[in-house]
Amino acid sequence: MVLSHQRPAALIDRITDTADRAATLARRIRIPARWAPLLLTSPALVLLAVFVLMPVIVVAALSLFNYDLLAGTTSYVGLGNYRTSLSNGQLQQGIWHTLLYWLLTVPAIVGLGLAIAVAINTLTHGRSLWRTAYFLPAAATLAAMSVVWAWMFYPTSGVIDSTIGRLTGVTDWLDSTTLALPAVAIVGSWQGIGSSMIMCLAGLNNVNPDLLEAARLDRAGAWARLCHVTLPALGPALVFSIIVATRNSLSVFDQIQVMTQGGPVQSSATLSFLMWQRAITFSDIGGGSVISLTLLGLVLAATALQLRSFGRRWESAGRR
Repeated sequence: MVLSHQRPAALIDRITDTADRAATLARRIRIPARWAPLLLTSPALVLLAVFVLMPVIVVAALSLFNYDLLAGTTSYVGLGNYRTSLSNGQLQQGIWHTLLYWLLTVPAIVGLGLAIAVAINTLTHGRSLWRTAYFLPAAATLAAMSVVWAWMFYPTSGVIDSTIGRLTGVTDWLDSTTLALPAVAIVGSWQGIGSSMIMCLAGLNNVNPDLLEAARLDRAGAWARLCHVTLPALGPALVFSIIVATRNSLSVFDQIQVMTQGGPVQSSATLSFLMWQRAITFSDIGGGSVISLTLLGLVLAATALQLRSFGRRWESAGRR
């Protein structure tokens, strides 16, 4: 009887002792509170390092070497690839074409996307139909759509020359050194408006209906309500839309490769196209790496400029 009563008590004591030791050990190895965010985000940081930082480091290393793929030899040239890219003028020309394409597309994408989103938001019927219709270009394959647009811009018999060309006298877009890049920009804008519209529609859900009603009671017109109530609430959505449109426009490649191949006379060759041309067509891995780093720096600089100039102000206005 004594043993039968002592066995459960001894087992309980042993379990309690083990739990106390485990608690003591846990307290000794407890992670400080300031390290908790780093621990929780460590999987994402590892993926970021593997798939973003490491490729950048590899490209930076490749830009310092000259590779002869046919002979299988490698030679260290230091900044030689940078000097070559700057001396032949192609890099400066590619930067200018990329910035020009950015100026032609981003205002159109964000402005028209916002206007269409506001118009659809005012509808009482058919919102889903119009939202789907305008988003279809964003869901389509840009390379395939560029083939269709190339047929539309076909000289003389294409839809553009047969309609707008007869009215304005402006024809043969893709064979013109001044019109080839704007033609490609039209395709990029057409494809990007749908994504901007969806972002703005999502932002319109954050507009406080009480503020709109108060503005109506104060006899504010539709334009005043849009400028002083709707647009401030759309701040975060507009910032995100501008940054995404900027990234896509600065890295444009598909429609240029399909529609113009960088021509005529390299008049539509952007940095992305030049990078592919140098690295793949001419097998100049070092030169292509230099252009790739230039494009990365341009995207980072444009994004930082946008965030510092108006991004944070618009985001804070949208959270009020």
